[in-house]
Amino acid sequence: MSVNKSKRKESKVEFDATYFKLFNDATFLIENHFGAKNETMITQIISDRILRVVFDIGTHIRMANSIYPTCEIEYQERRLHQDKAIGLCFDLLTKYQLILEKLKIPDDKYVNEIKNVIHEINCLKRWRETDHKRFKFAG
Repeated sequence: MSVNKSKRKESKVEFDATYFKLFNDATFLIENHFGAKNETMITQIISDRILRVVFDIGTHIRMANSIYPTCEIEYQERRLHQDKAIGLCFDLLTKYQLILEKLKIPDDKYVNEIKNVIHEINCLKRWRETDHKRFKFAG
């Protein structure tokens, strides 16, 4: 028997699927020079930094997901990677805001890309909260 969509719990790996959206969004924006007519030095620099941040988000998600805590130290290491992934998502938002401001591109032009980053942050926070409830040695 299927469960009504509104009553379903979020998938435990939704943060992983959302990460691929972040990657696709970032590469699309970079390939299209963020909507600017020409690539400039600033778009090249920001593009490099955005890609680095996106790759680092994926690295920390994978590292956190690879740890199944059996003790407090492992739980803390997993949480550290979750926290780093969240922080990097905020950094990605900042970089998007900087380039959109610099190129005078309206915020609403890339609203879906920004929503995907915010969704990833929320998914990662829920994952972290679930871990806190799930592991008896947490906090």
